[in-house]
Amino acid sequence: MKSTEMLSPRARVLGAALRDARVGARFGLRELARRIGRAPGHVSNWESGSRVPAVEDVGGVLGALGVTGEVKKWILALAFGAVGPDWFTAGPQSSPGHFAALVAHERAAASMTVWAPVVIPDLLQIPDYARLTCDAKAFSSEKLDEHVEARMRRRGALFGGDPVPAEFFIGDEAIRHPLADEEVMLRQLRFIVDTATMSRSIGVRVLRRRDPRNAVLVGAFATFMMDDSPPVVYCPHYNMGAFLVNEHAGSYTRATPLLRRTALSRGESIDWLNREVRRLAGSLESQRDLDDLTPLSVLAGEVTAGRARVETTARPTGRT
Repeated sequence: MKSTEMLSPRARVLGAALRDARVGARFGLRELARRIGRAPGHVSNWESGSRVPAVEDVGGVLGALGVTGEVKKWILALAFGAVGPDWFTAGPQSSPGHFAALVAHERAAASMTVWAPVVIPDLLQIPDYARLTCDAKAFSSEKLDEHVEARMRRRGALFGGDPVPAEFFIGDEAIRHPLADEEVMLRQLRFIVDTATMSRSIGVRVLRRRDPRNAVLVGAFATFMMDDSPPVVYCPHYNMGAFLVNEHAGSYTRATPLLRRTALSRGESIDWLNREVRRLAGSLESQRDLDDLTPLSVLAGEVTAGRARVETTARPTGRT
């Protein structure tokens, strides 16, 4: 069993995976410890990530719990490299490894900061918007539903009984040039405004890209502040995710003060978002007015206009 001087992202995810497997098998901590011949404290340390079990110990836990198949392969793969500082996990966010890594860090965070320059942050997305951010060609209809459902489950970190304080910085490109149509975007922005207005633990601030100081903030990232380890930075990429610590995370953690200096205040951001809500609502209302102009009503209007022109032409001028 290896001691972890610093709780690494991979060790944290391995611990969370072992705990989820135990809870899923309906085993108590002491019962599992008795089955594998270990002290309950050892098992508790494995699940917290403060100690990394040997691969043989992980195999013994999985055997006692009856874990088989792909889940067993995945947990054993975690155990083969749990001590390294950084971690790169392949697959979309809904894949088991990627999803478990995100949930483990979102649950364990003392607080989080999220920068989303071109897409609404995952944890603030409504289902219809989340669906539009996915590559529909890469998923069957059923898999797409699973992907969206997995993203919605992650919101428990924000809206559960013990919410994690979160600060979201959203680039105005994500709002002014959205992926979604106007109807979905209107509902999405209303959700964000309601959340930012009513929640005491969630802050939303808008960053205007016209400010030249913001040019360096190109890629999306999230910083998880931890009580039991240095900050962990998550960088989402297409079909993979990177979890960074120490010097690799430094450039991202140093960007957070820049975000706070250059973004609109919370009050200004809510006002700006409300203006966008009114703009979208007005655009949709105008579109509905146009849709109400049926071909027959348009034709009737043209006939009326034509008659008016004829009557004007035929009207006597009064000259003799």
